[in-house]
Amino acid sequence: MGSIFFFNPYFYANIEGASFENIAWLRNLGAALISVNGLGALLAASDPKKETKLYDVVLTASCLETVALAWSTYCWEFSATVKELIIIPLIMAALVSILLIIFRPQ
Repeated sequence: MGSIFFFNPYFYANIEGASFENIAWLRNLGAALISVNGLGALLAASDPKKETKLYDVVLTASCLETVALAWSTYCWEFSATVKELIIIPLIMAALVSILLIIFRPQ
């Protein structure tokens, strides 16, 4: 999702029926997802016991992003009209956050 948000946010906004008015936040979210949740997770996964602090940063970012998305979904703070394109990523984000918690290195 981060790559789509970063490189082609208009595509995602178009398929979800959202307006293009505030597209910058989507591109910035994509950058954060690629860097922290993508590259950070890959680096932390290479040696989780050695990279515990980085793992915790990825875990915290994932959990905060999931909470923020859940909050925005509950309040429906989106201009999107295709609810599934908001709810399915929320479910996936929650699953990833739960798995990061379960498999956190001791």
